[in-house]
Amino acid sequence: MSGITAARVADFLGRGLLDVVVDLFRAEPHLYGLLRELLADPQLGVRLGTSALVEDLAVADPERRPLAAAALAPLLWETDPVRRGDAAWLLGFVGGASELKALETVAAQDPNADVREAAAEAAEKIRAGLS
Repeated sequence: MSGITAARVADFLGRGLLDVVVDLFRAEPHLYGLLRELLADPQLGVRLGTSALVEDLAVADPERRPLAAAALAPLLWETDPVRRGDAAWLLGFVGGASELKALETVAAQDPNADVREAAAEAAEKIRAGLS
């Protein structure tokens, strides 16, 4: 296991080194566990970089989508609606049948309209991918 921390990945993302981070995640799958922490980073550039990272990894490392989904799914229940919405949106790229029910619940019940919309779109994307 490498000594790469969320702070180190955040630094790379903040400096726009997305390709480096994609390569790190592909080489060291345990780093997927950092996605939750990265998506909560106070720096907007890091959060945007994390979103781009998940979208890129969905294509570049498709067999590990379940690792990303497992890291992101718990964020659907956070108190911060921005984090819930970001997690819902990103689950549309990496989620599967096991995340579909949670997204449908969020789409129907979340108190925030933007979160409901992101969850509904993500659920639709997953349904399309399953059919």
